[in-house]
Amino acid sequence: MISKDFERELFESEIKTLESARAEVADAKYKDNELLSSYNKLIKEYDKLLKLTRKIFKISDSQGKSLKQREYEVKNLLNNANQGFLTFGSDLIINKEYSAECLKIFEKKISSLNVADILADNEQQRHNIEQILRSVFDCYDPDQKLSHLRQLPRVLKLDDKYINLECKIIEQDTSETDQTVLMLISTDVTEKQRAEQTIKYLSYHDKLTGLYNRAYVEQHLDQIECTSNRPISVILADMNGLKITNDVFGHDKGDRLLIQAAQLLIKCCRKNDIIARWGGDEFFIILPNTDADSCEKVCARIKEACKQVPPDPIEMSIALGSASTDSISAGIFELFSIAETRMYSNKIIESKTIRKNIIMKMEQALEDRCFENHGHTKRLKLKAAMFAELLGFGEGSPESKNLELLTMLHDIGKVAIPKEVLGKPGPLTSAEWDIIEAHSEIGYRMAQSIGEQVVAEAILAMHERWDGTGYPYGLKETEIPLITRITAIVDVFDILTHDRPYKKALTKSEALKEIIESDGQFDPHLVKIFVENIDKW
Repeated sequence: MISKDFERELFESEIKTLESARAEVADAKYKDNELLSSYNKLIKEYDKLLKLTRKIFKISDSQGKSLKQREYEVKNLLNNANQGFLTFGSDLIINKEYSAECLKIFEKKISSLNVADILADNEQQRHNIEQILRSVFDCYDPDQKLSHLRQLPRVLKLDDKYINLECKIIEQDTSETDQTVLMLISTDVTEKQRAEQTIKYLSYHDKLTGLYNRAYVEQHLDQIECTSNRPISVILADMNGLKITNDVFGHDKGDRLLIQAAQLLIKCCRKNDIIARWGGDEFFIILPNTDADSCEKVCARIKEACKQVPPDPIEMSIALGSASTDSISAGIFELFSIAETRMYSNKIIESKTIRKNIIMKMEQALEDRCFENHGHTKRLKLKAAMFAELLGFGEGSPESKNLELLTMLHDIGKVAIPKEVLGKPGPLTSAEWDIIEAHSEIGYRMAQSIGEQVVAEAILAMHERWDGTGYPYGLKETEIPLITRITAIVDVFDILTHDRPYKKALTKSEALKEIIESDGQFDPHLVKIFVENIDKW
């Protein structure tokens, strides 16, 4: 086949020949030649032919540029489509031209490779894909071809990528025979697949603990209630102290407590048991093939495991209720209702005691956190009791009991204050003072949570002053609860007479002098009684 460049050279040569012929005709020595008119006519015809040829070349060049432009545009479009386009024939060898996205998806040059090799990460998968593709080329019926193509996997997992596949049949009519070419369109759907997996996971799992959620139980109820799971038991577990933790230490600590509880339940149950977070602080456990005795053992295991968990920030405590059946007619939610009633019954019995124990067991943490002298609470309790006796509080009276509890809890809110703020040796910033001053309100909420409203009010007033310049409400004189006024004097006296990290202890007389001269901080009548009787204690 003659190349265009050769044709163009030949055309230029012919033009030169024509110019030479014209020159010869113009030469005078040929003017009388009898063939001149015929020759001149031939030159004119040849000139027309060359002009026509020049026009054809111009058209050909224009069409060539147009085709190249279209080829560039199509290639650019494919390369920016975020999809991999490649073609191959019956030999399954990938053709030379493919879109740039193929390099990103398959992470290598793929021309001349077998298409089955790049679509499989194991030999069995490669064999299956190759068999399907060969079946497409071996049959002639268009419907059968499409039927075979539908057997290709829609999504492939290659290493850590998910690839969506779509295969198109391209029939090419050549001069020799009809030839089938397949175009494979591949799309990286890794992010979409992971997002769908995340959505599916979150649909049936609790985001915080990773346990199943209520939707999972409801969706799989038929499978759970099947005969093969009988006898079946359920446990409803409700955390004690979560509200205290959230109120005092913040929801981050409360979330951590929930995660610990979830891990504890997983540890106490079998792999085939279903553990779901049912609500804010409730967990629902389904125990297939478990009778009442075995269920009670699981409950005992959970209770014992709670005792082994170090307080973080409070001790782990869970109220439990359970129910069991081997009846086919009894459903999961019937058992749930029975377990719920038993759980709430147990919680009412345990609740106040457990909450009180949780708070009382913070005493050691409070002593460590507040850098107080060891035994401060014990001494405060003793001196306050003696002071109350002088004031005529009857032994075992509500006032005496409230005063005793206040001496133990008056600073309990400090457990929620950062240790670096409480133990700071230098002056506190205004922001740090705001944090310190919040401890009264925290202590108030803690006392409220165990049903001690009188003590809660007394804790809230611990930093009020007799002259009305205290906080948080600026109460003055007898607006401040009596047990608060008593505890405030005894508390300051004990602190002043014992060493602190940032200040040495004062003598008894120095401490009393400082209390007397406190300039409106304390009830003067109570100060007088305290000073007059301190040597008797």
